Amino acid sequence: MKNVRLKLSLNLLLCLFSVFLIGAGISRYLETDSGNILIHDIDMENYEGFIYKGRLFRPLQASSMNLRPGILMVFGDASDRYTGDHIAMELARRGFVTLTIEDFSHGMTDPAPEEATENLIDAGYTFLSTRTFTDHDRIGLVTFYAGADKTMSVKYLPEFTTRIYVSPKAGSTAELSDSDRIFSSDFETSPLYRSDETAPRKVKLFKASHAGMIFHASVIAAISEHFHNTMPIPNDSPFWFDPAAQRAQLLLILRFLLLILLITICCGICALINSKAHHRLSNFLSILLPLLFLLVVEEFMNFFMISVRLGTPFNYLPRVIQLSRIFSPVTCILMVFCSIISSIPIGKNKKWMFSDLLAAIGAALCLCGFLPILFGNRSGWELSGISEYRYLVCLVTFLALLNSFLLRLTGKNKHARHCSAVLNGLIFYWMCSNLPLNILIQE
Repeated sequence: MKNVRLKLSLNLLLCLFSVFLIGAGISRYLETDSGNILIHDIDMENYEGFIYKGRLFRPLQASSMNLRPGILMVFGDASDRYTGDHIAMELARRGFVTLTIEDFSHGMTDPAPEEATENLIDAGYTFLSTRTFTDHDRIGLVTFYAGADKTMSVKYLPEFTTRIYVSPKAGSTAELSDSDRIFSSDFETSPLYRSDETAPRKVKLFKASHAGMIFHASVIAAISEHFHNTMPIPNDSPFWFDPAAQRAQLLLILRFLLLILLITICCGICALINSKAHHRLSNFLSILLPLLFLLVVEEFMNFFMISVRLGTPFNYLPRVIQLSRIFSPVTCILMVFCSIISSIPIGKNKKWMFSDLLAAIGAALCLCGFLPILFGNRSGWELSGISEYRYLVCLVTFLALLNSFLLRLTGKNKHARHCSAVLNGLIFYWMCSNLPLNILIQE
């Protein structure tokens, strides 16, 4: 009976991994618009010879005989070239050559040099304005969050045909032209971003949270429509453009579910090894082998399947080389320790864990925090005075819920649960290792 149960578990893991590969293929299909978009990870050399990393989305129709407008996308802190690729994909589907770029010390770009160097927006503009398949007279710019700060020292800023600032800080935008726009959350606490009389017609508010501005369907539609109106593509039929027909949300949901599925498979491997033997070697292997499996899959996704991302727009699963550059033993040990503590059973019948209690408390806080959004312009976070900690609470709640689910995969095996707790802590550190504190705590 035990061998039969073991065989069924192994078959189940193989089925889950098959589903994972199919989902990854669908993710790639959506990102490339069924092969109609060419996507390249590129290096851009600035004036002084330093390298910015970027990601270019080029429609197949773009060529020297069919020039297309270019769009440069710049994001704020704790972002890389993959942060807004779901938006770049939507723009490329509509005929625009789109470039996402990351600043120094972000993603795979080297730290900033000691001497002054050319701004990344200037480097991005130079790249787009020297391609043989882009219209050099029609190049747009869109910045998100703190990305607007980088426009204050841009030499080529007046050369952009139009500029969009999504959720910038007050006073962080350069002088607005008639074609420029500011997109802001309707729940922002700050007033209009500029004090002049022309500001109201240049500021558009959306029924989305501050964080949600990067993936809200209406924001993506407004960005697409604005570029379509200011930089139209004359040789395309008018019926092709529909800003509401989006695949970005489906792509983001799929990427998030793929990450959960991959973690579930890793924990399933851990439980499977511990169900076969109960000695120190099996305990060690039950942690090491799933981590090696995660490493191999991560490299597979980045090379053989050409950068299929897993996670959320703000924090995709970092590459192994990124993890090695920012590894912190203290933080790693702390997360493992917290995961072990959360696996301790509580209650009269020992059916619950500390992780369940933490998840319940966090879920209650999130419910009270977000529910008032449905009834007014102020959230429960703002009413309670802890608005700056809302993202940190949401992250801890999510990790506690996920930990509770993964620990139950081991059944009643005490040794397997402890090994799974260690594995969960290591994986959670991997997931959150490149997520800085200033993103989780918003002042």
